[in-house]
Parts: sequence; structure tokens; C-alpha cells
Amino acid sequence: MTWWCSATGNAWSWTWQAYPGVWLFVALLGAGYLRLCRQPIPGPRPGARRCLWWGGAGLVAVWLALDWPVGALGAGYLASAHTLSYILLSLVAPPLLLLGVPAGRIRALLARPAGRVCLRFLARPPVALCLYTVVLLLTHVPDVVDSAMPSQLGAFAVDLAWLVAGLAMWWPVMAPQPDVLQLSRPLKMLYLFVGTLPAIVPSAFLTFADYPLYAVYELAPRVFPDFTAQQDQQVAGLAMKIVGDLPIWLAFGIIFFRWAREEQRQAPPPVHPSVAKPR
Repeated sequence: MTWWCSATGNAWSWTWQAYPGVWLFVALLGAGYLRLCRQPIPGPRPGARRCLWWGGAGLVAVWLALDWPVGALGAGYLASAHTLSYILLSLVAPPLLLLGVPAGRIRALLARPAGRVCLRFLARPPVALCLYTVVLLLTHVPDVVDSAMPSQLGAFAVDLAWLVAGLAMWWPVMAPQPDVLQLSRPLKMLYLFVGTLPAIVPSAFLTFADYPLYAVYELAPRVFPDFTAQQDQQVAGLAMKIVGDLPIWLAFGIIFFRWAREEQRQAPPPVHPSVAKPR
């Protein structure tokens, strides 16, 4: 029984394959998320639909990244599918999951000493960005990829690292203020801009390398006969920067327009010439 998507070296088939480990992981993640959202919290409770919609969307993104066919293709056939899994797990699922967690639930966790120290430490932009960058770079080193992906445990470790790093990267932006940290909207936008920079390094190597960097994808049976390992790697590099930056720039735009609207609301109304006092 294959529990997790990993590189097998077998010829690719579009016949559906079951991965019970993926289902179990998503089910446990969903159960823990639902329990976190439903626990009693002080103050007014947010609508249950918000938790279900945002949390459900985040769980769907996790499931799509891990299960057949994206998870299986990314584990041992296509570097481009591997990049798609990274984008879903690190840049799409985390903000959706965090959006659905009630602020009151986070405040309840802050009431505990261990929770307060952990959440506030991870909310520091340098800490969160450093963790995300280290995981991003390390999990795209050729030796790490070629060693981890053939093993179900190694592939699971890579996927889990992406999800945890993504949650850490988005936490300074999504954390309730001022309970966790005090970060102005301009600083959040600056943080998001800096967050787009780490992907430049692996993206450039994947796009402009003269040869395939990963043996696991170079030697894998071809999914599409005319789609070479070199072309696949170039698509992966371009997708990492172009597609991967879209969620970050979307969040950047939302924060900017909310900031502009708030500044406009706080600005004093202009005095019409007809109501100006005569000299």
C-alpha cells in the first residue's frame, strides 16, 4: 500500500490511485482546525460560515497539493507539478486557513504563557521570513530533493515543511493586532514585498540552468513524450516566480486599498468655496 505520494520510477498512468495517508492527514488537519474554531472563546463569536468557508478552502488547497494527480506528479515525475504543490502548500493554503481562525481563539491561546511566547515570536517579521526562506531554499537543493522524494517519509517531510513555513510566512500579516504584534499597513506591504525575493534564487536556477538539476525528474518516465525534463524544469522556475507571487501581490493590493480607504475616511472634508467665510 502506498500511503504517500513519492517517486517510484514506474511509468506514469492516468489511472486514479489512492493515497490513504494523504486523506488521513487532511482529515486530521480538518478535525483539529474545526476543534480550534469551535472551542468556547470570550467575547462575541464570529459567524460559523466564515470558519467553514475560509478553512474549507484552505483544506481543499492542501488536499489538491498532496493527493493524486498533483501530489503524485510532483513527487516523482514533473518538477512543474512539484512547484505547484509548493505554491498551494506555502502560499495559498496558509492565508486561507489563518483567515478562518477566530481572533478570539487566538487571544485565548495568547492567555497561555507557552502560546503567547510562541505566537509572538513567530509573528516577528525577521523570524518568520528567515524560517520561510530557509525552508524554501533547503527543499529546492538538488541533493535534498533527490534524497527525499523517493521515500514516502521524505516526501511527507518536504510537504509538511512547506505548509509550516507558509503558515509562519503569512502569520505576521494575518495575526490579530495589537494582541500579537503592532505592524502598520505600510510595514506589512514592505514585508510582503520582501517575501517575494527569496523565490528569485531557486526560480533563476531552475529557469536558466543548462541541464536538469534534479535526477528524480530527469530520469523519471516521461508523462508527455514531447515535454523534456529541461522544459519541465524551466516551466517550474517560471511558475515559482510568476504564479507563486500572485497570492502575495493580491494580499499586497488588498492591504494597500484598505489603507488608502482608511486614510481617505480620516481626511478632513474639503471646504467648498461657497461656504467659505468672507473676509
